[in-house]
Formats: sequence, structure tokens, C-alpha cells
Amino acid sequence: MLAGNRRVLGSFSLKRKALVIFLLFVILPTIGVGVVVQYQFNVILRDQFINSTKRNLDNVVNQLGEQTKMVEDIANYLILSPDMRNFLRSSPPLTSEQQTNLKRNIEDFLTFQLMSKGYIRAIEITGFNGSFIEMGEPFSGDEQRWQQEAKERKGGIVWTEGYQLLSGWNGEVRVLSMFRVLNSYSQITRPLGRLIIRLDEASIVNSLEKGIFKAGTGSVFIVGPKGQVILGSRNQMPEGFKPDRSLLDKLSSSKGDLTYEVDDIRYLTVYDRMENTEWKVIAMIPEAEVSEEFRGVKLMMLFILGAILLLGLTALIGFHYTIIQPILRLKKETNKVAFGDFNARVPVNSKDEIAELNRKFNEMVQTIQQLIEHKYKLELRERESELKLMQNQMDPHFLYNTLDMIRWTARLEKATQSSQLIEMLSKFFRSSVGTGSYETTLRKELEFARSYLYLQQRRLGEKRLKYTLYVQAGIEEAVTLKATIQPLVENFIKHGLHQSHPVNKVTVRCYAEEGEIWIDVIDNGKGMTLERAEEIRMALDQRPTGMGREGALNNIHERLSIFFGPDYGLQIVETTDKGTWIRLRIPYTETTHSGGEPHES
Repeated sequence: MLAGNRRVLGSFSLKRKALVIFLLFVILPTIGVGVVVQYQFNVILRDQFINSTKRNLDNVVNQLGEQTKMVEDIANYLILSPDMRNFLRSSPPLTSEQQTNLKRNIEDFLTFQLMSKGYIRAIEITGFNGSFIEMGEPFSGDEQRWQQEAKERKGGIVWTEGYQLLSGWNGEVRVLSMFRVLNSYSQITRPLGRLIIRLDEASIVNSLEKGIFKAGTGSVFIVGPKGQVILGSRNQMPEGFKPDRSLLDKLSSSKGDLTYEVDDIRYLTVYDRMENTEWKVIAMIPEAEVSEEFRGVKLMMLFILGAILLLGLTALIGFHYTIIQPILRLKKETNKVAFGDFNARVPVNSKDEIAELNRKFNEMVQTIQQLIEHKYKLELRERESELKLMQNQMDPHFLYNTLDMIRWTARLEKATQSSQLIEMLSKFFRSSVGTGSYETTLRKELEFARSYLYLQQRRLGEKRLKYTLYVQAGIEEAVTLKATIQPLVENFIKHGLHQSHPVNKVTVRCYAEEGEIWIDVIDNGKGMTLERAEEIRMALDQRPTGMGREGALNNIHERLSIFFGPDYGLQIVETTDKGTWIRLRIPYTETTHSGGEPHES
């Protein structure tokens, strides 16, 4: 089937191929991706809108909870207030002056509450001893139902539903009230009076609507613990609608939001619960309003999709005039090449890339093939061979001298010192023998150098040769090449030992600097003349050919440069008749192992 599709596509002209490719890889993917993105974006925006509405609902529920809690706190304070208890007592009877003072104190407190809490319209206290206080708007109306329920609660708080009263100031208004019988503090079963605190229903509804959604876009309801509607919006929902038990059950079983249908209109519905009153606050927003929130974003997405398609069409037209037509003009001449006539030449009437491509096509193909098949691969194999050869360079005389020294030491001593020497030699052999890998760690390379220096110290004498190895904490496991540090200390012992010095010292320091790892090898040997040092520096920039002291330095420098890149390698920092300072620079690699202490001998 795939082969058949290829044959069909292969039979198309270049123009038709461009149209098919544009259709398959631009138009259809753009439309498909646009639809998927639009859908996913709508889901994300809807989730964000729901979460935002829930946060707003939670904020207003907390605010309403604080307001109702403050109203309940007023009732609790009045029960505990000595002035209130004395004002409502039946015996001994109060004098006119006492009653006036107590009433003034209570009215001052109630005046402060009315002024600081704008949602409270009136506070009324009726004492069963005949005393009476009314603060705020004067109201009249039938409240027998709530008074009877408060009486049956015997001091418990009773919150009413929203109901209508006649205000002496504003006519008919709707209020939400709290009723409570005020019992004696010392005899909690003996009622002293009745407290009524009336709240402005419209103020509470407006506060809820403004806190949850934009004005006029939704409705809010407060449902009591028995399923009764405490209060709600008046104008947004269909007439006569009230949240019923089925809606409450669906909200309770959901994650706090669902889509609910009323008179063929779908509403996004969310709710939250007030802890102190056990009221449920329900917010309902028409789905049309929710979609309207995203309308601008949807139009923007459609505009972007259309712009992408328009740009794709523009690109197709530009491709046709700048690429397809010039290629079709060259088709006749390129057919000669198809028949094997590589001497064919295409007339070049312009200086663009297509003309240049046709003019140099055969030459470029041959050059690329030559670079890939010969020069590049040959150079890789050559450098790999160089790495292997340079890695395995070793002076066999050192092994012979060391074995001879161990033999004589074993004859003069019993076993301990010989055991140490053999152990060091074993470590040296293990480090020097190739394992098929050029790489090692800085710790292993220092161990290799330490084994060598220990053996040479035993051969030359501890007083004549001293050495120090130091590595900064945290870089011990950094990657380096094998046989980079040991040849430098070997170079010092073979060529740099100063016979007139009582003690010959060599120090190896490894530390991180400027994003790299620097390895300094410093000795107090013979050093080099400035002319000789300059010759070696110049040789480090060329391929090595010698094998002497400069050959070892070139060997190390060349291997580091090949492996890590031309920015790294060996450099002569300083050399005088008092010693030489050589530095190796390799890339810095962070490690997780802890560092060690410097070793001195």
C-alpha cells in the first residue's frame, strides 16, 4: 500500500505535489490542531472560570459567615452584660434613674454596632419586665412565627428566612432577622427578654452577587439546613424557581459544581457551605454568560488560525514562483544527466542558489563523497590510532630498574618493606596496563603517580626525593586521560634531578579554576633555559615527532588536545635554574564524591 501511494505521488507533477503536500502537511494539520487546541483551551478556560467562581464564592461565604457570627456575638455579649441583666430583671425593681442609666449604656453599645455594621438595619430588645429598647429603623409586621420558634428554642439562636416588614422610614422592605430569647446568666432556664436583630436582605444579596460574578450575570441563593430558601436573587432566574432537594443532592454528590437545566436553560451551578449557620450558598450562572466570558479568546484563536492558514498559502505561492518554476525550467537539461551524460551543462542566466547548484552539482557531490568516505573517516581512524599508540608509550627501563631494586631490598630485609614495594609495583602495573579505555579519573591517575613516586623514593632514598600530592575536595572523580601526570613526574626524575641538591622535591596540585581543572606539577630540578623552553612551547603547537623530554610533553599535550579539544592541553608556566612549573588544563566536571587530604612524604 505504501509503495502504491509512492507510485501515485511519484506520478504527480511538481505543482500537484506542492499542493498535496500543502494540503496534507499545512491545511489539514493546522485545522486539526486548531480544533484540538480550541477545544482544550475552552476546557482550560472553563476550569479557570469555575475555579475563579469557587474562590469568589468561598470569599463571600467567609464574609457572610463573619457577619452572621458578629450578629450572634452581639447576642452573646448582651446575655453576659451586667447592664443587660440588671435592665431586664424583675426584682428588685429598678429606680427610674437606674433604668435610665442602664438603658443609655445599652443604647450606646447598640448604636456603635449599628454604625459599624451597615448590614444591620435594626436591633430590638423586649424585656419580660416591661422594659423595651429599639435602635435603628422602626419596623412593624407579623413576626409571631419566629417569636414562637425562638421561645421553643429556649435561648437558642433562630435565623429567619427573608420576609417583608413595614419600615417607618422606607415603607415595605425585606429583612433577614435573628431571634433569640435572653435567659438569665445565673439561672439559664429563666427567660428575661427577647432580642431581634434585623439585617438588610438586599444588602446581603448585592454583596454576594458582586463578590461572586459580574453584575447581572448570575443568581445566588442561600438555603437553610432544612432545605428552605433563606434569601436569593429576584430577577435573574425564571419566576418561581427555588433550589429544590434534587439540586442540593446533586451538588452534595458532585465536586462542588455541575450544570443544571431550568426551563431549557443550562446553568453552571456551584455551592459552598457556612459552618456556623449550616447554610448552603448556591451560585447559578447561565452557560451563555460563561461562553460570553471566553468569546474574545475564541475570536483571537480563530484569528490566529486564519492567519496561519493565510501565511501558509502565501508561502505556497512564494514557493511556486521562487522554487518550482526555476526547477521546471531546468528540467529539460537535467534529463541529460539522468541518461548518464555527466558532461551536460545547464545555461546559467542568474546568480541565485539554484543556478549555482546546477553549475557545481557534480563537483560538490564528488567533494562530499571524498570527505565522507576518505578524508573524514581516515582522519578519525588515524587519530584513534594515535590515541592508542600515545596511550601505550612506556619506558621499559623503569620496570627493569624497579624489579632489580626490589630483588636486592628483599635480600637485605625480611619481608615488610619488600611487601610494600611489591604492593606499590602491583598498583603501578594495574594502572599502566591498558583496559581499552582512554579515560580514567583524577583519583586513579594520582594513585598511579603516587605508586611511581613511592617506588622511585625507595630506590633513590627518602632523604633525596620528597613528593607531595594534593587534590581539591570534590574533583577526585573528574574525567582525565591515562598517563598524563605520571610521565611528568617521571620526566623530572629522569632529566631534572639536581645532583647538587640535598633534597629533590616534586609537587602535584589539582584544583578547579575558571571553569576548568588545573593540574600543576612543580619541581626544584635543573629547569630549562629560556631558549629551550621557547622551543618546547613552539613544538606544542605542532604535531610531535621526537621522543625525548620534549617528546613526552608533546605526547601529553597532543592526547589532551585531541580528546578534550584544542582549548585544553599542557603549558609551561615557568622554568628557571631553580625548577620547572608545568600545568595541565582539562574541562571541569562536577562530582558527588568527597575529596581527600594531601599526601606528603
